[in-house]
Amino acid sequence: MSIQHPDKRVKRTKEKFREVVLSLMEEKSFHDITITEIVKAADFNRGTFYAHYEKKEELLDEIIEEMFEKMTEAFRKPYLYLSVVDFNELPSNSIILFDHFLENKRFYKLMLRPTTNYNFHEKMTKRLDKLFREEFGFLTTEIDPAIDIQLFSTYRIHGIIGLILEWIENDFPQSSSYMGDQLIHILKFYTPKIYIKKKK
Repeated sequence: MSIQHPDKRVKRTKEKFREVVLSLMEEKSFHDITITEIVKAADFNRGTFYAHYEKKEELLDEIIEEMFEKMTEAFRKPYLYLSVVDFNELPSNSIILFDHFLENKRFYKLMLRPTTNYNFHEKMTKRLDKLFREEFGFLTTEIDPAIDIQLFSTYRIHGIIGLILEWIENDFPQSSSYMGDQLIHILKFYTPKIYIKKKK
């Protein structure tokens, strides 16, 4: 009989706990799930759970953090070796952030459900906002030097975040390639005029 490396055992145990807690969350609010339910469904004892986590929130936070790390990797990939991003030259298929959300559809749909009750919407918005602000510097001087760069960044960043969140919450109605293509077009688009819709 082969002896398993402890790290592999730990990894497999944690993966089982993660899989179980997400399955339980499909049935009920995270706050209503008990550690007893988690260990019973995972076929472990409470001691095994407490060897890795002090509380169930630590388990869910670990799942979220791991997913955010994957999200960051997908976010950075198109410009990993660039110093400036030119949206006129960036191919739409290089935007793989939308692929990440689609590949992890079950997780994002579950976490953004109101019944999950874990403030994930805010956590995800804050993480994406932090990523954009730390990684990108928008150039506005060519358009209008009077623009407040902080306000412009907020406008751009939260527009993109809103687009992502609505796409997820609407159950991914468009393909990830379409979304990447649209994002590039939107970022290049300039609207000096808007038209007022006539009220009926």
